[in-house]
Amino acid sequence: MTVKKHLAAAALALVLSAATTGAMAESMDVKPLGAFGKWEAAYWMENGKKVCYMATRPTATDSKSPVKGRDPAYLFITHWPGDSEKNAVTITAGFDYKPGTKAVVAIGGKVFNMATGSKATAKKGGAGTDAQMAWMDDQVREDELTDFIQKETGLTVKSTSRRGNVITDSYSLDGSSEAYKAISRECGY
Repeated sequence: MTVKKHLAAAALALVLSAATTGAMAESMDVKPLGAFGKWEAAYWMENGKKVCYMATRPTATDSKSPVKGRDPAYLFITHWPGDSEKNAVTITAGFDYKPGTKAVVAIGGKVFNMATGSKATAKKGGAGTDAQMAWMDDQVREDELTDFIQKETGLTVKSTSRRGNVITDSYSLDGSSEAYKAISRECGY
């Protein structure tokens, strides 16, 4: 999956997560699929085609320094059936990542490194909308991570903020299998 699509998925899904009810959701054609344990699932229409996602927030955060003014963090899995793409794993950290660093996902005894920000972000000193995004460019690894998310009970994401703070977010995977089934069914996978 392209970096541009990951960033678009995360940015739009973040907005949609906050907007699954009310006028904003209606204007964006967001359709909630349900809440499943710690996860929520929904879809929206993009150019007449469904895009389905599931999202969750961290259940705990560990950092030696307080994380002040942090935006909400989310972990997403998104399907784009109109482009025959699925299992786009994306994280919005809620803070700007330090340029050149990775977000490291640990789950089931495995480690998955995710790219953060972009070259454009690094040129701007690590600031910008995509400075808070992490993604993978390897479909095989995304599929593997997606399988682990459905089978395990939790995962951690360790990353470094632009200020140099090391932050570890813990996510519950309770309900992830059911949420994944819901988005896969809705988007035809």
